[in-house]
Amino acid sequence: MSARDNDLIVLDRLLNRADSEVVPHILAAARAARYLWQCANAVCGAHNGRGQRYCTGCGWGSNGRPVGDITPSNYEVPKRKWAALRQALTGHFAQDERRPDAVVFDYRDGPGWRGAQVTAMYGGRAEPIEGGFRDRDRFEAIGRALDGLTRFEKPGYYEHMRIVLSA
Repeated sequence: MSARDNDLIVLDRLLNRADSEVVPHILAAARAARYLWQCANAVCGAHNGRGQRYCTGCGWGSNGRPVGDITPSNYEVPKRKWAALRQALTGHFAQDERRPDAVVFDYRDGPGWRGAQVTAMYGGRAEPIEGGFRDRDRFEAIGRALDGLTRFEKPGYYEHMRIVLSA
C-alpha cells in the first residue's frame, strides 16, 4: 500500500467519524494539503483523490472541464488515424447497451498502443477492459487502428490517450 493510499484511508476514517459540522473543515484541509481535489462541475462538486484523473461523481477531468479527446503528447496524430480509431471503437461498442462515454489508453510497455491498459469511462465510473484490445481476431478493426498509430510513432512510456465516444 502506498503512502498516498494510506493517507486517503486515514482521511476516509476521519470523515466517517466526524459530525456534519466538521466535515466541510476536514475537506477544506484535505484540499489545501492537496490530498483531494474538488470537481469544478457546478452540479457535481465531488471530492477526488489527488492521483485521480477523472471525477468519480460525473467523469469530468481534473482540469475542471468535461472530458474530450486527448492525443498523445509527443506528436500530432494524423486526423485520419484518429478517425479510424474512433470509428473502430464506436463500431465495437455499437451493439453494447452500455456504450462508454470514452475509452482511455494508458501505455506502459508492450506492442505499441495495442499493449496499452484500456479503461472504459461511464460518467464518473471507470471499468478496466481486461486484456485491452490485444486479441487480433476478436478486435480486428480496433487492432488495425491502434497498429496504424503505433506505426506512425511508437508511444512513450506512460503516455495517455482518450477517445470520447458519446455525442
